[in-house]
Formats: sequence, structure tokens, C-alpha cells
Amino acid sequence: MKIKLFTSSLLIFGALFLACNSEDSQVDSSTAGGVSSFTGKYSTETSGYVTWYEGADASSVAYYVPEIESSWYHCAVSEPKYSELPAGTAVELSANGKTVHLLVTDLCPSSDNAEHTSQANYFFDLEKSAFTSLADESVGVLDMTFKTVPYPTSENIKIQVKDGVNEWWLAFRFYNMRYPLKKVEFSSDGENFSEVEKLNGIENNWFEVASGENLLSGKHYFRLTDVYGQTVTTSNVGAFSVNGKYDLGQNFGY
Repeated sequence: MKIKLFTSSLLIFGALFLACNSEDSQVDSSTAGGVSSFTGKYSTETSGYVTWYEGADASSVAYYVPEIESSWYHCAVSEPKYSELPAGTAVELSANGKTVHLLVTDLCPSSDNAEHTSQANYFFDLEKSAFTSLADESVGVLDMTFKTVPYPTSENIKIQVKDGVNEWWLAFRFYNMRYPLKKVEFSSDGENFSEVEKLNGIENNWFEVASGENLLSGKHYFRLTDVYGQTVTTSNVGAFSVNGKYDLGQNFGY
């Protein structure tokens, strides 16, 4: 049988996902730029199948992950599953008696892969090295089981400032979260926060502040909410520079 290889579209935004108080919590969430039906239901083992694709460009995917955890791999989620398994979701996946850990960083679009994304039991398009650690690439399609887990980072959430920003327009993206983001809010005084939206809807992980002044040299406070409703509020991050990367000093709890 001829197997079609899937190159995941440069999309998406953004776990055992543990709730603050309960592993079985059913929490609906709204992401900036779209409503999510995330419920945490995949924190228990689920059966399905996966495919594979060439490459995994961490600099261009929707969920920016410049330093992925050791032994972890990238994967794209099937578009119909995106609202339940958003970018930034961490996954433990098993097949053929072997297990890999994956971070959802991309989208497997229905427009390109309708043959599979139309199937209710299709979940992920794995980067090739992840797939071949479980089975030979010639298999093409692989039955598996998976569950969401927390991304096991010991580091803080980081932020990167976009190229082209100035004192009146600011854009940034976050990475290294233990759980996917539900909402991002910004404040220049640490008291009055406003939700910010993605630069191009759900198709990427850039958020923008499109009005204001002294946006680079002024004060920057962020309030981040994950899919379980956990909130991180930062202290003043300080002045920003184009393409600068900054440590936000906190992360979501386990």
C-alpha cells in the first residue's frame, strides 16, 4: 500500500493534565482567538492511531519550543482534535511495547490530510524520529494508546519578543509551560489587565498589544491562565528588545 507522508502545516497555538484539585476535573476553556472544548478527558489512556511526517522545525511552528526537553519529540495534532488537545499539550504514547513522549507543537490540517483527520480514532502526526522509535517508517500508520501528562520542565515560563515591534506595537510568544495556555492578559501597571489576542487567530502562538505607548521601554506584567484555570501573574519584566527572550520567573503547578 502506498503511504502518503504528511508535512504538517505551520500552524497552531496554544497534559497526565492534572487539575489544581482533581485529576478528573472537567474544565472547559476559551483560548484567545477561539473557544476550546478542552476537558482533560485524555488524562486516562485512549486508543487510536498515528502517522508520521518529515522534519520538526521548532523555530516556525505555532507553539514555540526552542529547547524541548531531552528525549521528547514534536508532533502535530489532528485538526478536529485541536480544541481538546491544543498546542502545548504533552503526551505519553505507547505502541509495540515501547513508549515515547511528545509535545503538540503543530496542526495536522484537514485540508491536507482529510483521509486521516476525518477518522475519529486518528490523533497525531508524529515527527519521523518519534515514529521510527516505535515502528519502521514503512508501516506508515500505527495503532497506539496515549494519555496526556504535564510537560516535565523544571524551568520557568519564557517569553520571546517578535521582530518588528516598536514603542506602539508589541507582539510576543510564550514557551516552556507545563500545561497549554487558556488565556493571556497584559498590563502596564500590574493592576489593570486586559486580555490580548493572537496576532493571526488560532494559527500561531504570537500575541499582540496593538495600542499604547512606551511598549518596549515601559513596564510589562502578564497574567497567564492555563487550561485548568491555574494562574501565573508576573512581576514587571522590564524593558524589551526586538527578538529578546525573557524568564517570567514562574510556571504552572503540577
